[in-house]
Amino acid sequence: MSDIRLRSSIKNPILNFKKAIVHSMNTRHSFIIAPMFGLILFSLLSVTRLESATDPGRSGATLYKEHCSVCHGDEGEGDGYAAQFLDPKPRDFTSGKFKIRSTTNLPTDEDITRSITEGIPGTLMPAFEFEEGLTKVEIETLVPYVKSFSNAFDGKNPEKITLPEPDPEIGKDLVLGEKLYIDNECGKCHGDEGKGDGPSAGTLVDDWKNPIRAYDFTVPGRMKGGSTVEDVYRTLYVGIGGTPMPASGDNMNADSLMALAYFVLSLSDSEDDDDGWEDDDDGWEDDDDDWGEESSETVKVDPDPEIGKDLVMGVKPFENGGPPCMGCHSVMGEKAIESGGGPWGPDLTIAHQKFKEYGLSIFLETIPFPTMGPLYHSRPLTEEERGHVLAFLTSTHTAVGDEIVTASMSPFYIITILIGILGVISLTLTGLVAGKKNMEIK
Repeated sequence: MSDIRLRSSIKNPILNFKKAIVHSMNTRHSFIIAPMFGLILFSLLSVTRLESATDPGRSGATLYKEHCSVCHGDEGEGDGYAAQFLDPKPRDFTSGKFKIRSTTNLPTDEDITRSITEGIPGTLMPAFEFEEGLTKVEIETLVPYVKSFSNAFDGKNPEKITLPEPDPEIGKDLVLGEKLYIDNECGKCHGDEGKGDGPSAGTLVDDWKNPIRAYDFTVPGRMKGGSTVEDVYRTLYVGIGGTPMPASGDNMNADSLMALAYFVLSLSDSEDDDDGWEDDDDGWEDDDDDWGEESSETVKVDPDPEIGKDLVMGVKPFENGGPPCMGCHSVMGEKAIESGGGPWGPDLTIAHQKFKEYGLSIFLETIPFPTMGPLYHSRPLTEEERGHVLAFLTSTHTAVGDEIVTASMSPFYIITILIGILGVISLTLTGLVAGKKNMEIK
C-alpha cells in the first residue's frame, strides 16, 4: 500500500503540490478566514438596516396623498376637498407660481422645503417641522414630487437673489421709507397707515380670480414671507407669486428697498419678529392679533383647557350634538386622555404646533376634512367650545414641548447587531478549533 502511495506521488507531482498548498493554507489562515466571513455577514446585515433607515419608505406620491391632496388636490391643481372651505385658497402647483420664493421666478428646493417645514402664516398651510410632522428624508422626497406637477421647472435651475446686510442707519431714517411707500402707491392696497384698508383692497384677486386681501402691516410678525427686515426686503424684491403684490427689484435699488422694508416694519404695533418664520414664544397668541387679511375671526372667549379636555374626551357633550374627538383621535396617549383615544385619526398632540392658534381656530370652525365634515357641518362647535378645545390642544403642545426628546434605536436594528456579533464570535471560534485540529494532524 505504501508503495502505491509513493508511486502516486511520483506520477502526480502537481496534484500532490496542490494538496500541500491547500493543507498549508487551511492551517495558516483558519484564524483569518473565519472572522472575515463573520465580519462580512455583520456588514451585510448592518448595511441593509442602515439603508432602510435612510429610505423614506413611502414615495412622494404617497406622502403627497396623505398630507397635501386634501387641500391641493390629487393633481396639484389646488382643488382638494378642503379647498372650498379655505381662505386664502390652496395654491395650484400646476401653474408653477409659488407665493414664497427667494428668486425672481421659480422657487428653489430650499424655498419649498421652508414652506413645508415652517408653514405659511395667516393661512391653513401647516408647519410639518422636521421629525414632528415629516422627517427630513420624507420632505426631500416630497419636494420633487410637488415640482413635478408643473413643467415650468424642466431644465431650470433658479438662482437666489443677493440679500444685503441690514443697515441700522437706513432703519433710523424712516422719512425715506415713508416717501417710497407713498411714491410707489403702496397705500392703494395696504392703506395710508398700513392697515390693509386702501381704496383698492376690496377689489384684489389672485391669478385664479379668487378674492384676497392686502396684508395689515400693523399686525406684527405674521407676514407670509417672513417678518424680519431681510424677509421683507426679499418680498419687496421678488413679489408674491400669483398675487397683485408686484416685484420691485428692477425698479428700486438696494438702499431704497431696505429703507422701505424698515418703514413697513415700523407700522406694526410692536417690534418685528427676529426669527422670521419661526414660532413666537407665545405660540401665535398675540393679545391684539387682528390678522387683517383673513375671512374669519379668531375665537375670542375665555378659554379653559380643562373644559376643553372634557369636550375632547366626551365627558362634557358638545352643545350641538357633535361626536367627541376621542372617538377617532388620541392626545398624548394616556398622558392627557386616560383611554388613549381612538385609532382612526392622527394624534392631536402637535396639532397646535402645525396649525398654530389661528389655523386651529379656522379648522375647528370650518372642519375642512372630508371624513369629519359629515359629522360636524350640521352640528358645528359653538364659539365657546372652540375656545375651550383650542386651549386644551395648546396646553398639550406646551407640555410635550418641554420634554426632552432622545434618540432611540429600533429593536430590529439591535437584534441585527447582536446576530452579527454572534456570527463573528461563532465563526471565529470555529476557525480556532479548525486551526488547532489541523496543527495537531500536521
